[in-house]
Amino acid sequence: MAASFFIVVFAALGIVLVTFKSRNVSYPINLKKIGFVCLGLAVLSLAVASFVIIEPGDVGIPVTFGNVGSQSLPAGIHPIFFLTDVYKMSIQTKDYTMSSVHNEGNKAGDDAVATLSRDQLILKFDVSVWYHLDPSQANNVYSNIGLNYEEVIVRPAIRTALVNAATKFDASDVMSLKRDFYTKMVSDLLLQELNGKGVILDNVLIRNVEPPTTVSDAIAAKLKASQEAQQMEYTIQYAQKEAQRKAIEAQGISNAQKIIGNGLTQNYLQWYYISQLKEVVSSPNNSTIILPYDQKLTPLLNIQSKKKE
Repeated sequence: MAASFFIVVFAALGIVLVTFKSRNVSYPINLKKIGFVCLGLAVLSLAVASFVIIEPGDVGIPVTFGNVGSQSLPAGIHPIFFLTDVYKMSIQTKDYTMSSVHNEGNKAGDDAVATLSRDQLILKFDVSVWYHLDPSQANNVYSNIGLNYEEVIVRPAIRTALVNAATKFDASDVMSLKRDFYTKMVSDLLLQELNGKGVILDNVLIRNVEPPTTVSDAIAAKLKASQEAQQMEYTIQYAQKEAQRKAIEAQGISNAQKIIGNGLTQNYLQWYYISQLKEVVSSPNNSTIILPYDQKLTPLLNIQSKKKE
């Protein structure tokens, strides 16, 4: 309407100045030239206001004197009546998020949805819903709902679907493998709510389920007990393996001692003693080693004689 206002003003001013008669009064400026300039601006403004450009991803809703056009304008350039206003609405996929975490970039919503499950437990959901405006129904959405159809239709429909679906499931079901069934029911209920409203549902994403504090504490305690039991089982197994290792090591030492004890004879020790004395004598070192021995040059060691079988 602003363009239409300037068109009327420039046209009226131009006509007045062009047709104005000075009555032999001289003016410092040429009023007719100014009038022609105003008429030119009016024509230029009229030409600009007679066309509208719709960007890709948008549709235009023409409104003339309060009457909404029967069809929306697709992307492109379109000739229109210069007194017609065109309101643009996006038909691209949008993300409406309800979450307990505030996100500055999310203008759709930042509040988690609290519902009551079948077993009377309160659950909080972080939900993202993908949807887009039906281009063929954009004019009806504008006429019956308005430009803020997300707050009027989408948000209440999401909350209603989540609450109604939660009454069909226990809290443990929603937080376990049955979450997909819950999401499917929410999608079906949301399709019913949006049917005929001009909004097409693309997908429903249940991003997080926050159980009550008592339930989350119980789950944490159960996980901790399970981890402690696994740790204890590992400790017991390690102790058993270590005991087996020590028993095997002790048995090996005992067997080695028996083998060595059985192989040490007096003749062998006498020969080994004499050979070592030869090496000491031929050694460049001046050290002297004196070992106790008996008359048979046998080292005085406590050697158990073999028992006769």
